[in-house]
Formats: sequence, C-alpha cells, structure tokens
Amino acid sequence: MFRKRTFWIALVVLVLLGGGGAAYGYWLAPQEVPQGETTIETATVTVGDISITADGTGMLVPLSETKLAFDSSSTLLELLVEVGDVVQAGDLLAYIDDTDARNAVAEAELSMLQAEQALDEAKDTAQLEQAVSQAELTVTQTEADLATAQEALDELLNWAPDESEGQISQADLAIAQAGYQNTVTKAGLRDEQLASTRINLEQATRDLEDAQISYANAMDAARDWENNIEDTRVRAAESLQKAQDSLEIAQASYDLAMIDSSQIDVQNAWVKVLDAQQALEELQTPPDDEEIATARLAVQELEVALGQAQLDLSDAKAALANPDTAQAELTLQQAQLKLESALAALDGTTLVAPAAGTVTEIAANVGEKVSGTAIVLANMQEPVVQFWVEESDLNSVAVGNPVNIVFEALPDLTYEGKVLRVDPTLVQVSNTSAVQAWASIDTTGHLVALLGDMNVEVEIVSGEATNALLVPVTALRDAGAGDGEYAVFVVGTDGELELRPVEVGLKDYVNAEIVSGLQRGEVVSLGQATTSSSSSSSSSETGTPQMQPGGDMIPPFMGG
Repeated sequence: MFRKRTFWIALVVLVLLGGGGAAYGYWLAPQEVPQGETTIETATVTVGDISITADGTGMLVPLSETKLAFDSSSTLLELLVEVGDVVQAGDLLAYIDDTDARNAVAEAELSMLQAEQALDEAKDTAQLEQAVSQAELTVTQTEADLATAQEALDELLNWAPDESEGQISQADLAIAQAGYQNTVTKAGLRDEQLASTRINLEQATRDLEDAQISYANAMDAARDWENNIEDTRVRAAESLQKAQDSLEIAQASYDLAMIDSSQIDVQNAWVKVLDAQQALEELQTPPDDEEIATARLAVQELEVALGQAQLDLSDAKAALANPDTAQAELTLQQAQLKLESALAALDGTTLVAPAAGTVTEIAANVGEKVSGTAIVLANMQEPVVQFWVEESDLNSVAVGNPVNIVFEALPDLTYEGKVLRVDPTLVQVSNTSAVQAWASIDTTGHLVALLGDMNVEVEIVSGEATNALLVPVTALRDAGAGDGEYAVFVVGTDGELELRPVEVGLKDYVNAEIVSGLQRGEVVSLGQATTSSSSSSSSSETGTPQMQPGGDMIPPFMGG
C-alpha cells in the first residue's frame, strides 16, 4: 500500500513538474530560433509473442554411470559381455576365482555351528545340575578330609601315653612273637616231611629201574618160550606201568613238598612282629615339631580347598538358577557376522548388473588379475544433457525451465527438455567461469540413434508469453525509485500526451509485455526526434522537459 501511494505521488509530481516546465518554457523562457523540425516518435501497442532466452553449449551424457568392481583382487575367469551390450538388472556380467571365498564361507559356517552348539550347552540344565552335584560332592569330601586332618592335628597337639592302648599293643606284640615261633616250628616239621618225601621219590625211582630191567628180561624170556610170550609180555608191561605211576606220584609229592611256603610264612610272621613293635614305639614316643607342622599345614590346605569348593558350589547353583549365556550369545553373534561377511565376499566374486544399462567400458581381460573398476555400465535409455552458460545468464537458468536442444551432428532437428539441476558452484570452461547445469531430453520426437558425448547447443527459455500486449522497451519510463514500476506516455487523438502507469511482464532487448494499463491499438510515445540542431537566443539552461528514449523523464532543472 505504501509503495502504491509513493508511486502515485511521484507520478503527480512529475506531471506537475512537466506541466509547469512546459508553461514556463512557453510563456516565460526566451524563444528559440527554429533551426529545424522536432517530432515525437510513437509506436502502436500490438499483440504478439515474447520469450526470454539464454544460450549454452554442452554434451549428451548418461543419466547415470556405474563403475562395477569386484570386492577382492583375483583372476578373471569369465567375461560375459562386450562394450555396447545392453543388459538388464540382475544379469551376470563376469566372475573371478572364488576358491578362497568359498573356503572362508565353509570356515565361517563351521564356526557358526560350533557357536550354536556352545549356546545350546550353556542352556542345558542337565549339565548345570551335574556341575552342582559334583560341586556338592567335592564340598562333602573336603569337609570329611578336613575333619580327619583336624582330628589328627588335635591328637598330635593333645598327645599323652595311653596305658590301655599300650597294653593292647604289648599284647599284640606278644601274639605276633608267638605266631612267629609257631611258624618257625611248623617250618621245622615241613623239613622232616620233605626228607621223607625225598626218600619215597628215590625208592620209586629205583622201583622203576627194577621194573624196566624185569620188563627187558621178560621180553628176552618170551623169545625163548614162544608159547607163553603174550602172557609174559602183559605181566611185564603191567609191572612197568605200576612202577611209572608210583614214580609220578612220588615226584608230585616231592615237588609239592619243595614249595617253600614255610619260608614265606616265617617272613610274614616276622613282619607282624615288626609292625607290632613299631606301633608300641609310636604309642610310647611323643610327636615332634615337624609332625605337628605337617599336620597343621594339611589342615590349612584343606580349609582353603573347602572355601574354594564352597565358592564353586555357589557359582554352580547360581548358574543353574540363571544360566549365563551372554558369552555364548556374543560368540554366536560374532560367528553370524563372520558368516555374513564371508557370504558377502563370495557374492563379491561376481559382477551383476544393478540396473538396466549399456556397457560402455571393460577394463580387464580373461586370465588377468583384476582389481578396481572392471566394467562401466551407463544408463543410455534416458540420457541427459550437461551444459554450461555464461555467468551473466545465471538468472535464466532455473530448475524447470524449458530448453531447446540441437546437436551439432543433427542441425535440422530440435529436441525439447527441461532443466533438471543447476550446480551450486561455478566451474571453469576454457578458462572462463560458467554455470553448469543438467537438462532432460525428449528423444521420442526423433527416432535417431544418439551417442554419448555428442556436442549440443542449448537454448534456455527463462520466460515466455503468447498473444501478449507488446510495446517497445524505449516507451517505458521508470516511474518509481528503481523498484520496477513503469509508466508510458500515451498519445491522444488530439496529440496530447497522457502519462499512464503500466504493469510490465517480460522484457527483452526490443519489446516489453504489458500486463495491464494499455489496450491494443493505443499509441505510445517513444521520445522526441529532432531533424536538425537549434540554438537558443538566451543563455538560460531552462527549457521544456526532455524524454530520453527508453529512459526516465528528466525535468529541466535536474540536468539534460
């Protein structure tokens, strides 16, 4: 509201100043001597089209370009595409040697199974119950051992001769000595039996020898008396067999008698005597400091062992009540991550097209060790235009502005598109700062094969109006303080000038769009034109207002 009021006040002041200046020039100012004719140039308000454009240059590039690389460096085993091939999303393009990757997956799967088994074991209450039982048994056994050791220590510390035990030990010694004497006596009797057995063996041996001689004589006699040979031979053989049986019995009796069991019995009896003597000496001998220290140390060690066993039992019961699976679960998670990583590495041994596109570059050959980018895939189905305009045309380049595209190789064809992106920083093109932008291109209008990096000329349309009221830009007068408000002098039918505010739309270097304030067919002033020079008869600098073409209306007192 304030700006509108200011505009009208300024307009009234200009009119008054213009009228006052004209009156002054007509009535008071010294008259000029006409030297030529002065006319007012005019133009008629017309209807037409106007557009604001900027020009740029650029090239056709893919909408997107993807550089495909294997996850690891290895030998390229097979390449399934060539430059120029059109592929679809998911197509297999190439693969490398995956032996190491497969081994890594196998190891990761094994670790996974082991981790799962460990977690199952951690959750197994049967094993935890068994651990509790074992811990309870250890505590019970350790308590018993400690009680025994404490009792032994108390006996050493409280030692005193026990007459009853001493009497018993003396009796045991006497019994052992008597047993020893009895064993020695029995051993003597066994010696007599051994002598008798030896005599019987010797007699049986002689009887056998006699039987053998008798058998030989009988055989000789049998030869002399053939009629009685069989009876004689039988009797001799029976006698010989009886002698042999007697010898075997005597030999067995002798061998049995030769077993020196009596000596062993004597030795055992003597050991019992020694044990009884030692027991009697121990009862009569007080314990020394070393025995007491050893017993006390044994008690202390068992006390420590009992404490540890009780702690183990407490831990086992706590584990049973609340199984601790945190470590096993963490190990399982680590194994899962390792397996996922190994599977990803295995997937990385193949190149798969992430989207449809055209193969524009292959950087490896089969049999070579490949690392880095192997295949470049570009989206040439929906290409875009990368272009540059001068820095001074920045206002003409905005996202959404339409563009007209002409290829240098196809000068007779014009493609349409729109600005997609304007980069936020200037770039250097041929050592000149330029605005870099990107535009879409509609290729459906012309069925021509387009190649990447084709050079183009781009016309950016920043504003456009059709069937608009147009006046020459020289008819506009700046009616405000540089805020884009304009006025024009409308030439009436009587030749009078009317200063009228107008709303201006688009402007180029020639015409301006009048949105409101004028009608088609009206005549506007473009300014004065003088056919020849004139001289003033006065030295005064005053005069009539001057209207400069395409500029402001300047009152005479502000300078010509």
